[in-house]
Amino acid sequence: MHFLEVSVLGEFRVKQLPLLVAVAFLVLVVFLPTIHDDLVYDDGPQIAENPRLTSWSYLPGYFTQHLWAHNPDVPGYYYRPLFLVWLRLLYATFGRPGPIWHLSSVILHLAVSVSVFLLAHRLSGNWSGAVLATALFAVHPVNLETVAWLSASSELLLTLFLVLCLYSYAERKNLISFVSLLCATCAILIKETGVVAPLLILAYEWKQTSLKRAIEAAALYLLPVLLYFALRIAALGDSKVGLWTDLSVRGMILTWPRVLWLYAAHLLWPAHLGLFYDVPAETRLWPIVLLAAIALGAVLAILRCGKSVRVGAAWFFVTLAPAMALPMLHADNYVHDHYLYLPFVGIVLMMAEWFGMIRWSAPAILTACTSCLACCFVTRSDLPFWRDQTALFTRAVETAPLNPHAKNNLGVAYMNSHRETEALPLLEQAIALSRPGFYLDAYYNLATCYERLGRHAEAERYAAAWRQVMAQQAVPRGR
Repeated sequence: MHFLEVSVLGEFRVKQLPLLVAVAFLVLVVFLPTIHDDLVYDDGPQIAENPRLTSWSYLPGYFTQHLWAHNPDVPGYYYRPLFLVWLRLLYATFGRPGPIWHLSSVILHLAVSVSVFLLAHRLSGNWSGAVLATALFAVHPVNLETVAWLSASSELLLTLFLVLCLYSYAERKNLISFVSLLCATCAILIKETGVVAPLLILAYEWKQTSLKRAIEAAALYLLPVLLYFALRIAALGDSKVGLWTDLSVRGMILTWPRVLWLYAAHLLWPAHLGLFYDVPAETRLWPIVLLAAIALGAVLAILRCGKSVRVGAAWFFVTLAPAMALPMLHADNYVHDHYLYLPFVGIVLMMAEWFGMIRWSAPAILTACTSCLACCFVTRSDLPFWRDQTALFTRAVETAPLNPHAKNNLGVAYMNSHRETEALPLLEQAIALSRPGFYLDAYYNLATCYERLGRHAEAERYAAAWRQVMAQQAVPRGR
C-alpha cells in the first residue's frame, strides 16, 4: 500500500513537472531582456560607485560598517552585511557593474519562485493550486521593480531566505531545524525586515499545534535577531533607525488607508506602474475607520478558512508591517512596489489553497492561462521604462506629477544627456514641491544647471541657498 502511494505521488509529480518548466520559461521570457538595461537610480551611488565592492579585502568592513559607508553624505542607518557580500560576489563574477548584472536578479527571482512553489505546495498539499499561484507571482507586473532594479535585489535575497526558513522548518525531522535557523540569520543580515522571522514561525506553528508550542518554537528564532542587533550596535554604535520625514504617528495612521488602497490596486489592476506615486498625508478620520471595519471583516473570514490561508494572511500582514512605518521612509516617497514583493508570498499561500478547490474545467483552465499571459504582456510592456534613467524618471513623473523626487531625478537625467534647457523647469518644480530645506539635492542640481547655461547669478543664488541649509540642518540628502 505504501509503495502504491509513493508510485502514484511520483507519477503525479512527473505529470506536473511540465507546468513548473513552463513557469520557469515564462520568467525567463518576461524578465531576461533586463540584461540590456542600464543601472538606474540608486544603482549608481550604491553599486557602480562603491569602491568597497572591488576587492575581498573590504569584506571585514561589511560587518563593521553601515551599508553606505563609502558615501559620507548618507547617514548610517542601514546595516546589511550579507547584501554587500552578495554584491561583492557579483563583482567577482561579472566584473565592473553593468547591464549583465541584471542576470543575477532574474536568476534570483526564478529561485524565489521555485521556493515559493515548494512552500505553497507544502502548506496547501495541492500541486495545481500551488503552480497557478506561483505562476501569477512569477510574472506579475508589480514584481518588475524588484527584478529590474538592481538595488532592490536585497528584497529578492530576503524573500528567498525567509521562504526557505519557513519551508525548512515545516520539513524538519527533529525539534530544531538548523537549516531554518541559518536561513533566518541570513535573511536578517541581508535586510532589517528579516527580523520578522520569529513571527512567521509563530504563525505557522500556532496553526499546526498550539500557541504555547508556537511561542517556544519562535523563541529560538530570537537568537538570530539578537545576533543582528549585537552586530549592528557594535558596528554603528546603536540600534536606532532614522526618521526621514516629520510625519507624526497620528498622520502615519491616518495615511495608512491611502497606502494600502494603492498597494491593493497595484495587485489587482497593475496598470501604469512607476517608481514613485503621489501619496499625500491624510487628515480625515473616516478612511481609517473604514479600513478598520474592512480589516475586521477580513480577519473573521480568514479564521474560517484553512490553515494555508491563515498562514498566508499572517505572512502578508507581518511582512507588510515594516512598510507601514512611514516616518522611517523618505518624505513624499512612502510607496514602492518592491515593498510588496515579500508580502506577495503570503498571497500566493492563500491563492494556492483557493485554486486547489477549483474544478479545472476547460473554462477555468482558459481563464487561468489568460490571466498569466495578461500578466506577462503587461510586465513586458513596462520593461522599456527601466532601460535607462531618462525612461525611468519620465515614467515616474507621469505616475507621480507632484513628487519632487521624480522631478529632480528626471532633471538630473536630462542634465547628464546635455539637455539642460529641459532639466531647468523640472528642477525648479522639484524645489517648489519640496518642503523648505528638506530636499537639498534639488538646490545643488539647479545651481549646476544654471551654471552650465551660463546664468551665473542664478547659479550662485541657489548654490548659496544650498550651502546655507546644509550648514543649518543635518538633513539626509535625498535621491
